[in-house]
Amino acid sequence: MNLNTLNQFFASVPDVVWSGIIASFLTLSGVLISNWSNTNRLRMQLRHDATEKSKERTATLRRDVYLLAAEELTKANTHLASLPQSDLAKTNAADGLQGFFAAAAKLQLVAEPKTALLVNQLVADYGELLLRLLARLLPLQKAKTDISINNDLYNKAQTEVTRVLTEMVKFNEAAQVNTSVFGALQRAFDGYQAQANGFADSRTAAWAKFNQLNAEFCRELLVDMRQISEQQIPVLIEIRRDLGLTAELDAFREQMDTQWNKMSDQIDALIKTLLTNQ
Repeated sequence: MNLNTLNQFFASVPDVVWSGIIASFLTLSGVLISNWSNTNRLRMQLRHDATEKSKERTATLRRDVYLLAAEELTKANTHLASLPQSDLAKTNAADGLQGFFAAAAKLQLVAEPKTALLVNQLVADYGELLLRLLARLLPLQKAKTDISINNDLYNKAQTEVTRVLTEMVKFNEAAQVNTSVFGALQRAFDGYQAQANGFADSRTAAWAKFNQLNAEFCRELLVDMRQISEQQIPVLIEIRRDLGLTAELDAFREQMDTQWNKMSDQIDALIKTLLTNQ
């Protein structure tokens, strides 16, 4: 078919047919454009939904990990304050910090880079503080050992005092008049009683030493905890930011300083009372 024949063919097509063809083409074009636009919107919506779900999963994971870290941090502070009462021969002083160290390790996996770095530094600070506290605990542990030893010896001496006293009562109730036997019982009683008194005095002295060292430990620990609390404030700020919460560094620091000042005054008053009444 040549060009003239083709032109004649198109010319022979009625206008109404051409109108229908053009209308169909325009309709088809509109459908295609609409489908393309809808497809793009759907893709954008899917990407947006995926991003939001990812953010939601991250936020949920962070919330659980961050709350656990905050809880373990409180437990760690309580553990450090209770160290003077612990028997380091039977327990590991670091056990009370393991929960915080584990929670901090999880936190660093899901936190923002700045938060992770601050938490890592805080963990190092707690490790260094624990080593310093262990050195201060040695005199306290010696005092506690002296208390325990003298208490055991006192109880044994008192047991002998009670035994001899019972024999003396039996001697008298039997109306015996053997002065040699009674004299031996009396000397035994006096000897054991003297031992018991000596051990009691040594135990009292050990308690006084322990109370003095414990007061000094608490004062020094308060200074240490106040210093490390300064390291906690930026961590708390960044955690709140990671969770999408508002955070004011100045307000946190001001509130922390106020709390520490009140706590310091109360602890000083308590220590003074304990040392006065011991």
